[in-house]
Amino acid sequence: MTEKDSKFSSIEARDLNEAVSPLEKFAKKVFDKLIEEGVPPLPYYYRIYFFNMLDDEDINFRKHIYEMIAVEESNENEKDFELERKLKLSFKYSKELLQRTAMIYKNANTIKELLNKYADEISFIASPKALEKTLKQFEAKLETINKKLDLELNEVKKLYSKNIEVLKEIESNSMFDQRYGVYNKKYFLKIVQKEIKLIDKFSHVSSVVTIKIKDEILRQLKNEKNIILANRSVSKIILKTSRRTDTVAHLGEGIFAMLLKNTDRIGASKTIERLSDMISTASVFFEGEEVEIQIVGGVVEIKDKKDAKEYVENAINVMREAEEEGMLYKVYEGE
Repeated sequence: MTEKDSKFSSIEARDLNEAVSPLEKFAKKVFDKLIEEGVPPLPYYYRIYFFNMLDDEDINFRKHIYEMIAVEESNENEKDFELERKLKLSFKYSKELLQRTAMIYKNANTIKELLNKYADEISFIASPKALEKTLKQFEAKLETINKKLDLELNEVKKLYSKNIEVLKEIESNSMFDQRYGVYNKKYFLKIVQKEIKLIDKFSHVSSVVTIKIKDEILRQLKNEKNIILANRSVSKIILKTSRRTDTVAHLGEGIFAMLLKNTDRIGASKTIERLSDMISTASVFFEGEEVEIQIVGGVVEIKDKKDAKEYVENAINVMREAEEEGMLYKVYEGE
């Protein structure tokens, strides 16, 4: 038995072409119909045939499928509406801030004009009483403008605070990791938790995969800038090879994760193998030197109704164990 065979000996393969569940059988029937009628098997046409053929299925099966679709798409419109509401509120506050700032600028110009006006008048005044009267007039006008400025500044402070609060709310609900162009940890945990509920309801299998660059490679990169560039290369390859149904995220500290829907441990393991091949063959240069990026991964199959954090932590733990043991990846086998 080779080292690779030994590495994956705990995984028993099944025929991946074999449709098992009623949904898989129906999906295969739709695909076969497309081929039979010479229609390109593209998502657009598949969707049309899927729903047309679904009407001919048993009513209980149809209900089951529509329930799955409803759960998948639930709350998306509400989330979009709430985000749009907050963005419009932020825009409103920003617009008011600009208006208040314009008023402050206008009042500042008025003070400047007053200073110039009274400076010219004072230069021609010889009488002390006349000078005193002019200075009092200037003070009164200056006091009036000062009150207006204080009012505008207080409004600016309030609007600024409100806008910051709204922007913080938007940021707290952000889904993306800006550095690597994938989803962030908070959103990923939400999606995994949603998938756990779906699995509990419909009894399919999905997997969580974690991936990171090996520590020995990170040490070769020497500085934070190079590490970020290497991680960006990894994230791009993961995104490029992922399916539309996969969710890719950065969990922090250079650890990437994937939620592979309707994928068991075998399929998840093959995903890591494929990514490892692609990442290691990609030419990456740092400071004139070519570095072969090597990754390590962890796999956990979602079966029971546990917390999303637990599944993700288990995947990270077996990934670290795999690195310590010199393996490409390791599958979580349970307690």
